[in-house]
Amino acid sequence: METERLILRAARPGDVNEIFELRNSEYVLKYNCMSKLTAEEVQEMVIKDMESDSVYYIELKDAQKIIGVIGIDPDTLRYGVNSLSASYYLGEEYSSKGYMTEALREIIRYVFEEKQTEVLSVRVFKDNMASRRLVEKLGFINEGCIRRCVKGYQDIIYDDMIYSILKEEYEMRNGVNIFN
Repeated sequence: METERLILRAARPGDVNEIFELRNSEYVLKYNCMSKLTAEEVQEMVIKDMESDSVYYIELKDAQKIIGVIGIDPDTLRYGVNSLSASYYLGEEYSSKGYMTEALREIIRYVFEEKQTEVLSVRVFKDNMASRRLVEKLGFINEGCIRRCVKGYQDIIYDDMIYSILKEEYEMRNGVNIFN
């Protein structure tokens, strides 16, 4: 997938060093349910990501540099509904520049228009105000808070905010003809 400034693509073997630095940064670890990985573990992760059709590396077109990752997985909070859940992270030096807005906008389009998903959800730590503003700007609705939900990096326990956007909300927001 491609946007004005970004390419959302599958992992490649040459991505290991960039992902190692990005994935293990304090900034990324702070608001993600992840721990630091060794070089070998990152290499294994990239190989697994290469085989996946649901992990997208965010690459700056001009610089050909990986700046983040978006994953799309089954929504485990819903049952019997065609729903997916997105997770994401972005390097600190690329935050607040509109890159994740641009990337997630394309992912939202993809899951609703191409994958014909009914619901897309995201979970955001309550204290991660930048991420909460981001998903709200993209049309996600806050469904509530699961208190003391996730033990994250450095054993900090976080409340988890649940957000979702329905296909019909996406279509109304983007002027998609829902009668096709």
